[in-house]
Amino acid sequence: MNRACRMAGIHLMAFSVLALTALAEDNTKSIEGAWRQVEQKNGDAKEYQRFPAGTEMTTCIVGGRFIWTVDRGGKVLGVAGGRYQMKNDKWSETIDYVSGPGVPTSFVGSTFDFTVKVTGDTCTKVGTVQVNGQAYKIDEKWERCKP
Repeated sequence: MNRACRMAGIHLMAFSVLALTALAEDNTKSIEGAWRQVEQKNGDAKEYQRFPAGTEMTTCIVGGRFIWTVDRGGKVLGVAGGRYQMKNDKWSETIDYVSGPGVPTSFVGSTFDFTVKVTGDTCTKVGTVQVNGQAYKIDEKWERCKP
């Protein structure tokens, strides 16, 4: 009977590890896809704001990589991309490249950490980035792009 209890305990622990691994993988997969920023409350802003009409920020997230673009009238205004890791609600991104006015070149090689919450087709991303040595608060709301 003692051996049966030990075997049951081992199987229970193995199942728990597999379940936690599956949960972590599902969380990572839930962030993957194309997203459009709905509004932001960055820096010292007190209320959420939308981009001006005709301006859109999108991000594509897949396989440990991401890229985001800001475009207006068919022209890309800014772009950045790199690698990410996500564990539970913690997102960590490392910027590998940037382009465009307003996207600091100091981002290249930087790693930024955010708290991310995905609920269905909506996502919030909150954290701080360093812009020219100054902390800058990021608080963004996103929605999943539909075909």
